[in-house]
Amino acid sequence: MADQKKTQAILKLMEYFITHKEISKDDEDILQEFQCSSKTLERYLKEIEDLYEHIITIKRGRKNVWQLISVSDIFKEFIQNSDDIKDLFLMARDFDPEIFQELEKGTLSKVAKNDELVFLFKNYIMEEIHSDMSKQVFKNLKSAIKNYEYRDIIFKSGMSVEKSVKCIKLVFVDNNWYLAYVDSNDTLRLARVSFIESIKYASKNSFQKSSIEKHLDDLETKLQNAMTRFDKEQQIATIKATSQVAKYFEKDMKKFLPSQEFQEKLDDGSVIFTVSYTQPLEILPFIQKWLPDLIILEPQELKEHYKEKLQKTLNNLS
Repeated sequence: MADQKKTQAILKLMEYFITHKEISKDDEDILQEFQCSSKTLERYLKEIEDLYEHIITIKRGRKNVWQLISVSDIFKEFIQNSDDIKDLFLMARDFDPEIFQELEKGTLSKVAKNDELVFLFKNYIMEEIHSDMSKQVFKNLKSAIKNYEYRDIIFKSGMSVEKSVKCIKLVFVDNNWYLAYVDSNDTLRLARVSFIESIKYASKNSFQKSSIEKHLDDLETKLQNAMTRFDKEQQIATIKATSQVAKYFEKDMKKFLPSQEFQEKLDDGSVIFTVSYTQPLEILPFIQKWLPDLIILEPQELKEHYKEKLQKTLNNLS
C-alpha cells in the first residue's frame, strides 16, 4: 500500500513539473494534497531526480528546489549569459556529430559556420564515457555523489574491488575523467573512470557531507594532476629553467602546474621557480618534457631519483 501511494505521488509530481517547472519540498499545496511531511516530499523529489536527468536541484536562497529543465532552457541560458558560445558548440559537435542533429538546420549552425575553420579540438571531455557501459558507470557515480551514498567499486580486469567508499567528486584532469573517493581508511584517492567496470550499492547507506569537507577542500587546494597523493605531505622542489626556455617561466606567464611559483630571474637569463609535489611522479614527467632545459636544484633526494630514472632510460637505449 505504501509503495502504491509513493508511486501515485511521484506520477502526480511529474505532472506538476510539466505545468509548474519547479517544486519545493515546502510547497504547502502539495503537502496538503499528499498529506505528507516535507521530509517525505523531499525523498520523492530526490527519487525523481535520480530517475530523470532533466530534473535537477538548484539553490533558492538557503533552500533547494527541484526544477524541470529542457535543452531549449539550457541554450537560452547560454545565449543570454555568454558573449560567444560558438567554440563550445563546435567542440561538442566535433566530438559527437549527432548531438545537435536537429539544430544543424537552425540558428546555432548558421551562427557557428563562419568560425568552424578557426577551431580545432583534439581533446574532448566526454571521450572516455562514449560507450553505453561507461555512460552507466558515469551516471551511477553522479547519483552516488549527489546523494552522499556509499558504493562498491569494481575495477576492470580483476584489478581490485574497493568496498564502501565515499564518492565525492568527478574530476577532469590530464585529459581524463577521475573519480575522487574516500576509502575505508579515510584516505582521499583518485580512480580513472575508464578503469571502472561497475558500481554497486554498498552495505552502508549514506554518509554526512561534514565527513568529507576536509577532502573536498584538499581537492580544491592540493590537486595538481592525476599523480597527486593526498596521503603524503607536500614538498617543495626548486627548479631552474635555462635561458633557452626561460621565457615560458617568466613571472607573468601562464603556469604549467598550479603550485608553480616564480622566484627570480638570474643574470644569465635563466629563471628560478618552485613547485610543490607529493611524490616524484607528480612532477618528473613535466620536467622530462623540457629535457635538458629544466634543472632540479633541490631537494637532493629528488635530484638523485631523477638521475636514476635518466640512467635507466640511457641503459634501455644501449
